[in-house]
Amino acid sequence: MKSLSLLVLAMSLLHAQEGPPPGRPPLRERAAKGDADAQFTLGKNYEAGRSGLKKDFTEASHWYRLSAEQGDPFAQASLGLLYRFGKGVPQDLVQAYFWLSLATNRATGADSESIAEYRDAAATHMTPAQLKEAKQLAQTWKPKPASQQ
Repeated sequence: MKSLSLLVLAMSLLHAQEGPPPGRPPLRERAAKGDADAQFTLGKNYEAGRSGLKKDFTEASHWYRLSAEQGDPFAQASLGLLYRFGKGVPQDLVQAYFWLSLATNRATGADSESIAEYRDAAATHMTPAQLKEAKQLAQTWKPKPASQQ
C-alpha cells in the first residue's frame, strides 16, 4: 500500500511538471491573449526548438513581432536579428536596423550596448537612403496594445 501511495505521489509530481503552475494558463494561451512576455518566450522556444517545439524561424518571427509591437526590447532585438540574417523573414536591413534601434533605446545598461553593436553592424551594410528610412521608422514608431490571436 505504501508503494502505491508513493507511485501516486510520483505521478502527480510528474504531471505537475508537464504544465504551468496551478492556476496559471499555458504559455501558448497567455501568448494568444496578448501577453508580451509569453509571446517573446514562445518566439524564443520556436527559434531554439525547445520545450517540445520544432525549430521554426517563421513562427518565431510571428511571436516576436507581436511582443515587439507592444514594446518588448528583447523581442524587438530578436526580430531585428531575424531580419538582419533573413531567418523566417526576408533579409531586410532597414527592418533590422529599425527593430534593433527600438530595442537599443528601450533596453538598459549592457543589454542596450550589446544590441547597439548589432544595430551598428547592420548599418555598415546599408546605403545612406536605407539608413535614413530606418531611422525615420524608429522616430515615428509607437507601441501597439496587446493583440490577441
